[in-house]
Amino acid sequence: MHTLKRFTENIGWLVIGTLVSNVISIFISIFIIRKLSISDFGIYSLFMGSLSILSIFSINGILLSLRRFIPELIQKRNYSYHKSLIVKLYSVSLLLMFILVVIVFLNKKEIGILLNIDKFELYFSVFIINIFLYLQTSISQDVLNSLYEQKVVQIYSAISIILRGLLYAVFAPTLTIDLIFIIEATTIGFKAIIFIGYAYKRISDLAKDNNCEIGLNEKKKLRTRITRYTLLSTANEVGEGGFSQVSDYYFISAYLGTHAMGLYAFPYKLISSIFSWIPVDRMNEMFKLYFINKYYEKNESNEYLTSMFNFLFKIYFLFYGIIVVTLLSYQKLIQIFVFDSKYLETQVLVIIILIFYLNKALGYPTHIIIEIKEHIEYTLYAKVFAVFNVLAVIFVLKYTNWNLIGVALATGVSTSLRFIYVYYRIKSISNTKIIIPEFMKVLSLLAIVGIIMYSLSFVNNLTMQIVLPVLFGSITFLILYRIIRPFHASEEIMLSRFIEKILPKSNIIAKILAFNHT
Repeated sequence: MHTLKRFTENIGWLVIGTLVSNVISIFISIFIIRKLSISDFGIYSLFMGSLSILSIFSINGILLSLRRFIPELIQKRNYSYHKSLIVKLYSVSLLLMFILVVIVFLNKKEIGILLNIDKFELYFSVFIINIFLYLQTSISQDVLNSLYEQKVVQIYSAISIILRGLLYAVFAPTLTIDLIFIIEATTIGFKAIIFIGYAYKRISDLAKDNNCEIGLNEKKKLRTRITRYTLLSTANEVGEGGFSQVSDYYFISAYLGTHAMGLYAFPYKLISSIFSWIPVDRMNEMFKLYFINKYYEKNESNEYLTSMFNFLFKIYFLFYGIIVVTLLSYQKLIQIFVFDSKYLETQVLVIIILIFYLNKALGYPTHIIIEIKEHIEYTLYAKVFAVFNVLAVIFVLKYTNWNLIGVALATGVSTSLRFIYVYYRIKSISNTKIIIPEFMKVLSLLAIVGIIMYSLSFVNNLTMQIVLPVLFGSITFLILYRIIRPFHASEEIMLSRFIEKILPKSNIIAKILAFNHT
């Protein structure tokens, strides 16, 4: 059932589904941003972003358990217990969701006053259906993905996003926030019904074919493992919520109002719209599997971990850096011609958020080493900086006049401290460290290209603003890359192999940059 052929067949559906979803979603995002006032966009962002916060407190730990234990139970052919596990975790998540919704519902008047949101009671009453449908869809989708049913997931996700686009087109003239919530609930509900029904059918069919009974002692051990994993994962996810821009929304709304919240939400919407097209997570999974296998081939060598860590750190820093300097150079044009000029005052805010986005370059390789060394608890300890983030945001809003800039800096600094803390923990357990001279090559390459592109974005002619940054930036990058050579010959060979996996028979990037192929 779970063969390499089955896995590779689903990759095509993932690509198609992502493409369809992104094409329609980007137009919907542009339409909503242009249609709503800044205050209403802030309210919309807070409510839609709250889905992720509610997920953290109710189902995210459960989702991680499903992803971890469903493949194991299927591999061992424990199909009856597999069905029992899913039903129990599903029931627990439903109870947690109900408790959270009731708590907010009973206090919705007070919460509305605290957040300075008029008609909060009405909005939340309408939004309740979105909460239940979204969270149930998330669970069912994870079950189907674990069963290698990506084809079903992508087909009905594509139909759902098409339905979403049609509903927005039909109701465009009379669009309001509560109507937006109804449209979102309709499209989410469509997926929820399909996914829940199909997932239940699949696990029921599997349970009928059960070929292996589990003994009482084994059940007890498995139950203990699942409970421990779920609780630790939930604690880890709850801490993660403290680093989210959504947690910032609540404080901004309470202290500065919905207009400021809308301004703060825009840069994140801009960034997510761009990065939704880039399969970073899948790229990271490819790197992770490759390097974990190599690590054991190298007899668990810490020297290999250091070389692997620096290789990945340079790749991600260069990768994110190119996107960041491009966005910085074109953000004004994007805001004016794609979204709306009313968000032009967020330019400095966008710069700050984008610069801190480079933290992710350190996060990916450190997490791989954490997994290899089996010290997941370090990521949990690092969540203490979420407390620092909350306190820093409150301090900025209550005692300074830095406003949104201060909030962005507080969140960015706390995220940086978290990654630095985890870095020093992996350094202590594996002697892994950043090789400064190699990193400086990548940093200098990006800095020079970024300065040139950003400077050229200020020319007066509109056509030149579009053409010059990318033209001279590309030429400068190609010339400097061949001079600086930020990657070793062996690293370029590895890069060539990865690129060939992604773009078979057309390794254009490797040819342009003159990678070493020997």
